[in-house]
Amino acid sequence: MASDSFQIPPNQFVDLNDERLSELASGVDALYLSGRANLPGELLGRLEVARGAADRSKTAVPFILDGVDYLLRPYGWQRYRYCLDHPWGRVGFTVSDHLPVIRVQPHTEFLQGWGPRAVVKWYRDHLENECGVVLLTVNRLDLFADFQGWDLNGDLRHEFVCRSKSRITFEEDEVFTGFNFGKRKTGTVNARLYDKTVRVEENGEHYWKMIWGENFDATRSVLRVEYELGGAVLRQFDLSGPESVLDATGALWTYLTHDWLTHRVPGHDATKSRGPISSQWQFVQRATIGENSYGLNRMYLGKRRGGVAGIMSGLEGYLSSFGAYAEASSLDDMLPHLRDALDQRERDTGISFGERVVEKHRKFGLL
Repeated sequence: MASDSFQIPPNQFVDLNDERLSELASGVDALYLSGRANLPGELLGRLEVARGAADRSKTAVPFILDGVDYLLRPYGWQRYRYCLDHPWGRVGFTVSDHLPVIRVQPHTEFLQGWGPRAVVKWYRDHLENECGVVLLTVNRLDLFADFQGWDLNGDLRHEFVCRSKSRITFEEDEVFTGFNFGKRKTGTVNARLYDKTVRVEENGEHYWKMIWGENFDATRSVLRVEYELGGAVLRQFDLSGPESVLDATGALWTYLTHDWLTHRVPGHDATKSRGPISSQWQFVQRATIGENSYGLNRMYLGKRRGGVAGIMSGLEGYLSSFGAYAEASSLDDMLPHLRDALDQRERDTGISFGERVVEKHRKFGLL
């Protein structure tokens, strides 16, 4: 399928029951890469030494790749023996003859902060500085679009027409949270429609609120329509390299929303697939799948804010309990006692509070 096979009409509002359906954001949410290269013996030697140190200490150890500080884990990444983590993403290396020697998984914050094409260029340059020529291919692509103005419910599941026979309805405490179409393990197409605002709060992904911007109505839920495309289906469309895959995202979205999964108006024909496409889904079809970059610092600022929001309830409980045991009547009264307790903890464990903060910083993948 050529990347210019379909023309996507410009984004617009669609009147729906006196509500306005609006697109808040769309684009690439995941881009997993594999790389073929001749790994230098010097690099493999350093990787093995670091892996041995990680195994002995049972903790991640520092590793420098092309001047960039990573943490090498004391475990593999699936079939990749060497697993390196950085706030921008994860890199794996293997010496297996049956796998691409390099595997790359950029984090969402990096993709949204820099844009997918810039991320691909950074990783290619980064890896080639260590390994020479690296041939990158895409083994997973996730496309998404976020909307407000269409509140799905579980009763609508029969109104969707999908090429896959597999569909799952998700509920939490008897409240509908989304649909899943297809099976990930097939390596082809898997679609998810769900309330993104719930995920944002659960996972501390507050950078999405920054991406949604001034059009986001905090009193309403955000519907995410998301497709996961495995390497197998990308090969069916003769797509392999990251540039060719990114060039084809608009055409892929058109195929996915016109042919693979659609929402139909019920009651017009006994054969559901002959029913007219709903006005809501027509708007989904017109999503402006682009390659936006929102700024790396903004993405990680949103991540930090979300993390703080997620721990505040528990932190408040622990601090108030500590204040009660310390017989403090206010925050100012409690802080000297807290400092004394932390100083004693440092003496008992031999680990400074600053060292613990650095470790958490690495663990949470913060810049």
